[in-house]
Amino acid sequence: MYQMHVNDIYRYLFRLTRDTRHAEDLTQEVFFRAYASLEDYRGEKVRPWLFKVAYHAFIDWHRKQKRCPVDYMEKMPERPDASASDPAELLVAQELWKEAYAHLEQLPPKQRQVILLSAMQFSYAEMAEVLEIELADVKRSLFRGRQKMRKLWKEEGP
Repeated sequence: MYQMHVNDIYRYLFRLTRDTRHAEDLTQEVFFRAYASLEDYRGEKVRPWLFKVAYHAFIDWHRKQKRCPVDYMEKMPERPDASASDPAELLVAQELWKEAYAHLEQLPPKQRQVILLSAMQFSYAEMAEVLEIELADVKRSLFRGRQKMRKLWKEEGP
């Protein structure tokens, strides 16, 4: 279970925290919590269950961070684009990621979570299960979040 899902959990937490150290710590916490609560596991799909654990671990971590806020934009990772062989293309790709994260930060938390889970190929039902919200709320949040992202991109211009 760990080997199959550790990379996805890490990527999800990294997108939420934008810090490799915090994402690694939270990933470890997720699998610790999952192992500790295996007796509560009721046979549902493993991946959404692990992401639900990851979501709750992130929420707990985020509440603790509110006491001592961190400037996440300072810690933006340099995400190399494998298809960009030219340094100029790599720089453009990094700038686009920075802009995308900046726009994502402007969304309400539920819309941000739904967009991130959607990007990780979760179905609507799985997103509802992970976030513990209604299916209609997932669809509504995803639609509104995408609309706001488009609007933010258009307002910024080319």
